[in-house]
Amino acid sequence: MNVKMDIIYSWNQNNKVTLYLLDNIEEGWLPTKLNDKGRSIGEQLVHINNIRSFWISKVGEKIDKKYANNKQQLVDALHKSSQKMSDTLSQLFQQESIKGFKPHPTAFFAQIIAHESHHRGQIMATITRNDLKINKSVNFGLWSWNNK
Repeated sequence: MNVKMDIIYSWNQNNKVTLYLLDNIEEGWLPTKLNDKGRSIGEQLVHINNIRSFWISKVGEKIDKKYANNKQQLVDALHKSSQKMSDTLSQLFQQESIKGFKPHPTAFFAQIIAHESHHRGQIMATITRNDLKINKSVNFGLWSWNNK
């Protein structure tokens, strides 16, 4: 068992699930908010990208909220930030600590996955509560990591 490779694989699956969700969202839904409050669907995805970007380079990778309604821009940014996060994770597991994060790299990995899962859940709640017609299989697909 190679823990480092398992973690990189799991990170890549996490990103595939996020992109799978985005692929099943109509571009016209991106400005939709839950109860007209908080972040829109597109802004949730910008936020996911920007939190990744904060940890991977701290400069130059964030995207502006003005791109929250542009599906292709979101896809491109998420692909790029995922690859850089994968490279970053690979390097982090050679260290015992992460500057600005405690306690250790495995906890960091778990936290970043939990963060993105939380926002995917918020996106699904926004879709459901606004009666947007997404295929019911998408919800199950978010949990089928071995099929991505």
